[in-house]
Amino acid sequence: MLYQRFFAFLGLLVSLPMMVGSASAGQEDAISSQLNGAMRPVADFLETIIFFSVKVLGQSLPIVLVVLGGTAIFLTLRFKFLNIRAIGLAYRTVKGKYTDEDAPGQITHFQALTAALSATVGLGNIAGVAMAVSVGGPGATFWMILMGLCGMTTKFCECTLGVKYRKIDDHGRVHGGGMYYLSQGLKEKGLGGLGKVLAVFFAVMCIGSAIGAGNMFQVNQAASQMSDAFGIFQGSKLGFGLIVAVIVGLVIIGGIVVIARVTSFLIPLMCGMYVLVAFAIIATHLDDVGDAFSQIITGAFSPMAVGGGFIGVLIQGIQRAAFSNEAGIGSSPIAHSAVKTRKPASEGLVALLEPFTDTVVVCTMTALVIIMTGMWKVDAIVKKDATPLFVEPGVEQVVKQVSEGDELRLLGLSEDEKFGEVWEEGREKSMWVTMTDVDKVEGIGKTSRAFGEKYAWFPKLLAVAVLLFAFSTMISWSYYGEQAVIYLCGGPHEMAILIYKLLFCGFVVVGAVTSLSNVIRVSDAMLFAMVIPNMIGLYVLLPVVRNELADFRKHVAEIEGKE
Repeated sequence: MLYQRFFAFLGLLVSLPMMVGSASAGQEDAISSQLNGAMRPVADFLETIIFFSVKVLGQSLPIVLVVLGGTAIFLTLRFKFLNIRAIGLAYRTVKGKYTDEDAPGQITHFQALTAALSATVGLGNIAGVAMAVSVGGPGATFWMILMGLCGMTTKFCECTLGVKYRKIDDHGRVHGGGMYYLSQGLKEKGLGGLGKVLAVFFAVMCIGSAIGAGNMFQVNQAASQMSDAFGIFQGSKLGFGLIVAVIVGLVIIGGIVVIARVTSFLIPLMCGMYVLVAFAIIATHLDDVGDAFSQIITGAFSPMAVGGGFIGVLIQGIQRAAFSNEAGIGSSPIAHSAVKTRKPASEGLVALLEPFTDTVVVCTMTALVIIMTGMWKVDAIVKKDATPLFVEPGVEQVVKQVSEGDELRLLGLSEDEKFGEVWEEGREKSMWVTMTDVDKVEGIGKTSRAFGEKYAWFPKLLAVAVLLFAFSTMISWSYYGEQAVIYLCGGPHEMAILIYKLLFCGFVVVGAVTSLSNVIRVSDAMLFAMVIPNMIGLYVLLPVVRNELADFRKHVAEIEGKE
């Protein structure tokens, strides 16, 4: 009966345009403005707390990034570079060499890996990397790769705990994640009250992140990219949102088993397609490969680096790596906990492949393309009939003439954001451009132009990849939010789950038709808020992780000893 109502809701979504008519672009802008205005004070408040910063060499360094980066390095050293030493063992495990087919759980090691990867390999790898390299310069890539490598150990620890403290209900359905190892694990250590509070906080933040960062942001960027690449849904993106909402709804109604089946097909296809396209671009710039890596290494330690010197570059690298692979946030253990295994550390080892694939491979390929094509220096494209560059805002003294299609690098905007300060290598004096005379190039647009530099059809292929990335992220994050709802309800409450799924699909439509910068700021803050309880859990339960690793190694030795 409940699922009949769910499908009835999907039918309502499909018929919505016929009942109310398509929303005009003006109406969508009005809705965006109202929602953004309402969420601005909330976003400001949360960012002040979650991203509390200290000044280091003149740059603001968020404490949460210090905790994430410091923990990743500490765990890597504590486990004696397990992230490197155990790559072979992790690969054999994901292939099923040590799998017990009768073990409790719902999905295979490979399906768990792809389900978690589908939530992390997304627009952060495309738009986020472009932002990091643009703001922090090529050197941000170095720190992004380093944090991806160290984040592998963090991911191992949290996913081992996710399986260790999971619950399996009477129907064989698995429920796990940060909520469970915080409440149950800390209870074992005599910290039951603290664990309960942290678990509830974690679950609430997880639901907010699922709806915002894992849903609305994804569909919004996908809608924009499809509109730019194919010229569809330009007047109103309502139709696009409805189509995606229905498809997402049809997948998430089946739970983790259906989600895992879809992602186990999509993730290898998406990653393979994206990496091949990136390789094709790099192949046309082979002479620039050495220079690109030189810029990455020297830029990582240069005090004169773009975006605030050494600290600015470091911040960009850590932040983008965290956004991309989610190591330390505690979301991935929700998917990994559903695996069929009796050895928690087996899935922890499989999970360490996640940041490697996501950050070290996919993000690095994106960064190389942007650096080698020079698009990291491009922030704006001059429009037709643009006025010349002038000496300062409001002063018409001409410094340089510009032509349609000229690419500009911007250092920043004036206070009223009407003028942009243009940077040009070798020029000492500043130049300014009227912002209405240019089209800004940022985020995913920067990556798209980099991919389209040699072949005009590459942006269309990238748009398809973006759509698939966004879709896979949405279905996996819908499951994360669902498990958080189940925890808060004390078990599988069918009505609560149905209401959550209905809301999730509804917010797909909202995300498509609106530009919600402040809503996304709120959801990003909620995403990083999950770090706080998760880090406490990791440090307290570290001995449990070590014991589970020793137990799995003993299991592996027994199996290999029989061969």
